[in-house]
Amino acid sequence: MNKKVVFLVTILMVTISLSVCLSRGGGNSGNDKNMGSPEEVKAEDYNVLYIGHSFGRVFAETLQDYAHDTGFTDHAQYIEMSGGASGAPDALWNDNGHRENIKDYLDTGEIDVFIMICCSIEFMESDFQTDAAIWNFTSYAVEKNPNIRIGLAMPWKDFPGDYENASEYAANSTLDILPYWVNLSQDLRVDFPNNEIFTFHHGAVAYELREMFEAGELEGDVNKLQGWKPNSVFTDEKGHAGQIMIDTGTLIWLHAVHGVEPLDMPEFTQWNTDIRVIADSLLNEENQE
Repeated sequence: MNKKVVFLVTILMVTISLSVCLSRGGGNSGNDKNMGSPEEVKAEDYNVLYIGHSFGRVFAETLQDYAHDTGFTDHAQYIEMSGGASGAPDALWNDNGHRENIKDYLDTGEIDVFIMICCSIEFMESDFQTDAAIWNFTSYAVEKNPNIRIGLAMPWKDFPGDYENASEYAANSTLDILPYWVNLSQDLRVDFPNNEIFTFHHGAVAYELREMFEAGELEGDVNKLQGWKPNSVFTDEKGHAGQIMIDTGTLIWLHAVHGVEPLDMPEFTQWNTDIRVIADSLLNEENQE
């Protein structure tokens, strides 16, 4: 195990826990920006439940519109969100309010896709080998929803402004952790052979867009690394996604959940940059690893 990677991710998650978006409170608090409720789940819909922090929430939220526009009109999106490190699987499992809310969704027996996001403390402290909370949630999910699909999402490294350039930002990042995340999903697949287990790295969009921005390849679309949502890669010091990152990252989610190839989507005329090409390239790179 690369000690630099371990150190980096430990620092990453410590800073996540100090984020202004951090919320340790259990339950469906209005500040957690949840979406929907267990009472709204309908058997006739294709129900997707995302549990986690804000580096996944915005894509899950946008996914519903993308899915509907692509023809998946029965897609129904639900979100149980808690900010920063409190949105990791272990924190959600250990929080009575969030755990019971998530179980309420799963108790409907109508959840088709269940998505969790990296990274639990155990995953980091075990040299990226284990995460009991993911097994706990998956066991419960499969018990209540036998045909459920389990997705494991990988975000990006936060506080991008702390790194001088794109190369430094991408070094020892979640790009390095992804293989361990995939290994974890393979172990999960062994224990749940009748369910589809899949991983995806929407966080790769952050590294790619920053590199393109610094190379002058996003002219007309992005004029700041960090700033106003419509024309910046990131919106704040923490590293929350700007609009171009949201749109590109949601293509990664759409592929993960519904199998839609980015290049099969209509062109995004609001962008000079063809974000479909970016998403397709990142997916190809991930599949080759």
